[in-house]
Order: sequence, then structure tokens, then C-alpha cells
Amino acid sequence: MDVRIIVETTFENGTTRKRHLGRFSRPFRSTQPEGFGMLLEDAKSMLWQLQQAILLDQIEEISEASRVCPECSKARAIHDYRTRVLDTLFGRFQVKAPRIRRCACNAKSDAALGGPLSPLTRFFPDRSTPELRRLQAELGARHSFREAARIMEIFLPCAKQANTSVRNRLGKIAREINDSEYAESAVSSAGKSAAPLTVFLDGAHIRSRPEYQKRHLDVVVGKIESPHISRRFGLVQQAARSPSGQLRQDLQETGWDGESPVTVISDGEPALPNLVRYAVGGPVRHILDWWHISMRVKHVENAVKGLVQAKNFPGIPVLFGRPAERLRWYLWHGKVRTTTTDLRWLMTDCERLCRDDPEVREAATRVQARCRELYTYLANNMDSLTDYGKRYRNGLPISSSRAEGCVDDIGNTRMGKRRMRWSPKGAHHVAVVRAAVLDGRLTSAYRRAAA
Repeated sequence: MDVRIIVETTFENGTTRKRHLGRFSRPFRSTQPEGFGMLLEDAKSMLWQLQQAILLDQIEEISEASRVCPECSKARAIHDYRTRVLDTLFGRFQVKAPRIRRCACNAKSDAALGGPLSPLTRFFPDRSTPELRRLQAELGARHSFREAARIMEIFLPCAKQANTSVRNRLGKIAREINDSEYAESAVSSAGKSAAPLTVFLDGAHIRSRPEYQKRHLDVVVGKIESPHISRRFGLVQQAARSPSGQLRQDLQETGWDGESPVTVISDGEPALPNLVRYAVGGPVRHILDWWHISMRVKHVENAVKGLVQAKNFPGIPVLFGRPAERLRWYLWHGKVRTTTTDLRWLMTDCERLCRDDPEVREAATRVQARCRELYTYLANNMDSLTDYGKRYRNGLPISSSRAEGCVDDIGNTRMGKRRMRWSPKGAHHVAVVRAAVLDGRLTSAYRRAAA
């Protein structure tokens, strides 16, 4: 069996052109299991030739159309031809790009604009296709830069990929997302209906490069949710041009109109809700994550259990165990004052036991330390506590588990678990692009641009 591939191009003026791309043979008498259908190398070769045929015809058609002056409709002369290298997803090609002389119908403005026009400059400002840049950025956000380059070389007939090219393209895509897509979304969201938003915040810690004189970098990650849409985000405050401005545009994209209420759920780190306050430009409602409260209550319960099970415990177990068991119920129903009172009584009772047996004294000291930690945590976040049971029954979120998932998806999976060291700028670019990739915003942005 012999297969020939022929491409026929029909231009807008009605003319047609045929190109013979190639042929391959599949004799049935010597066919092996690996010889059925198209092989990967055959497909890469055919894609390269098909891309070349389409690209050359497109450049020819665009060049002929660009010669017509938009002012007087006269044909403009070709100044010269320049060789240009165009990098595409299916190969790197050298093409002859014409430069067209400016028309004399408007000599003053033409003289001010400069020399000859190049039609390809508008389509390929950095001599690469948007699809190639998007795929490099997406793979670079999912894998290491070297692995992303290797994957592209295996499956596509593109030119030899370098890890530095993938890294640089990812950085450029991140800047484009911050500068153009977010700005456009802020304008387009003006007509959306206002809706209350909930922002889930957390921080991821990744290893820093040695020259920055610190061991870890803090990457702020989270998720914005409205009744109809959700959006992930990630940023490094040291590298972002405007962290609050970037977060504000994310809020506007999810339907925030500048006045609707915004609720923030975090683990109590003061810098996280402050970032949302700066983005909103006013007060926000901050709710302390229930999981972090529950864990600290569990520490108190375990310490009290160890105290009452001590060999020479002189007290009454019920008087120590019952207050510890009620802490969780009080906090769940928003009875903070009662909780703090019980904690103080526990610490006072443990103080009386510190004069007895060394084993009891050590267990009582441990209970005091756990109670003091919980008391300090609640005192520092007194304004962020609420009736968690009521919110839960009304179907409202009480935990920052969505942000915990973003820590793993955005921070740890790509940057934290690969034993890589990052600069603030590099980590910020990867966080921005990876959040866009996980939400599907990177592909949709390029589809809108192509349309």
C-alpha cells in the first residue's frame, strides 16, 4: 500500500494551488505490528510539511492584501524582502517576509511614521506563534522546565527546545496575564450582577535561592468563590508589581462590584486578610478557620487526658475532663467568653497540682502550655470568631480547606516537591500561570484573542 498526501489551497480570489507533501509505503507482505497506520516519526514529518505549506500560502496572501493602501486603495510597492525565522508548534521555518513602502497619499503622516511596513510584525511580534507560547507556558507550569522541553520534542515536530526558552516564555505569559487579561476582565465585569464573595487564603513555603539570604519564600495562594464562579490565584508579594491590585482584579472577575460584602477565611495569619483589605479598599469580614481551632482544642483534650491518667493524680478526673470536653461545643456555638473562662479555670487548677508528684507536675505543666496556646490564639483572633454551627447549618463555609487544596495544587506540586530553589520573580510567574492553567483561563484567553 502506497499513500500520497496532497494539499489543495483555495485563496480568496478563487485561485487554487496543490502541493505534494510526501508519501509513505506500507507493503502488506512485510508489515509488522509496528507498521500499522502512521508512526510518530511519519506524523511529525507530515505535520512539519503541512505547516510549511499552510504558512507559506498564508504569508503570500497576507502580503498581497497588505499592498493595498487603506486610504486610496492603490497598490503599494515592495521595498525588499527580509528573511525571518518563525517558531511554531509544528516546526521552525525560514520565510521571506516583504517590506512594503508607504503610500504617498498622506506624505506628512507617512514621514512621521517611519520606514517600510512589515505585515508579519503585527502577527509575530516575537517571531513565535501564540499557540507555541501557550503550550510552553502550560507545560512549564505543570512540569519542570527541562521536562516540559523534553515532552514537546518527543511528541511534536517543533524545533529543539531549551529549558531557558520555556522559562522565559512562561514569564512573558505571566506578565501578559497580569497586564492585559486582568485589565480586560476588570472592565468587562462592570456589567455583572453583584454577589457576596468568599476568599479562602493560605500560604505555601518553597525553598529560596541562596543569594536571597533566606531559606524559604512565601507564596500566597487561595480561591475566590461566588455563587456562580470560582477562581484560583497565586502570587509572591515581593515580586508582584501590585499584590492588592492583582487580587482586586481577580475579585472583579468573579463578580465583585466594589460594594458587595467580602468574607475572608484564613488560619489567623494577619498578613493574609490585610492583603484582601488593601485590595477591597475597606473593611472585610474575617472568619478564623475552624480546622485550626479544632486542632488546638484537640491538643488541650489530649493533654488533659494524659493528666487524669497519671499514676498519682490527686484530683477529681471529672472536674478536669468535663471542661476540656466542653471547649469544642462552646466554640462551635460561638460562646467565646465561656470558653476563655473554662481555660483560665483549667490553668488555675493545674497550677495547684504542680507541687505534687513529678509525673503529675509534668502533665499539669503540659496542660497549662496547651491551654495558654489556645487562649492566646483565641485572644489574638477574637474579632474573627463566629457561630460556626449556625454558618454550617446555613450551608456557609467555615474552613479554609479550599485554600489548603490550592497550596498543594499551585505551590507544593510544582515548586515545593521537586527540590528546586526559586527566586521571588520566578516563583511569582509560575504561581500566576499555574493558577490560570488549573482554571482553564490560559486557553480561553488565547481563544478569545484568536477569535
